[in-house]
Amino acid sequence: MEVDWSVLDKDPGDAWPHLFLEGFQVWGCLTDQWDGMSGSYFGKQMSGIKDIMDILEIEEQAEVLKIVRIIDGKYSKEVNKKDKIKSTTGK
Repeated sequence: MEVDWSVLDKDPGDAWPHLFLEGFQVWGCLTDQWDGMSGSYFGKQMSGIKDIMDILEIEEQAEVLKIVRIIDGKYSKEVNKKDKIKSTTGK
């Protein structure tokens, strides 16, 4: 499933499905993982995600986990692509 971020960025989120809103909420609570040597972004640290979902009282945790992985995959790709462009062009 591909997420069209340009469309989502324009939408304040009111019309988004409930599971997506929960997915973004969980994803925002997770810690970023970076490679200290190369500066590459590894994605979110997933340890503790069950505790976060329990605290937020998320019922459909398996589905929200899938959404979090989609969000994180897309975000990781974009961050690393931008960093690669910066390192090759200097901008």
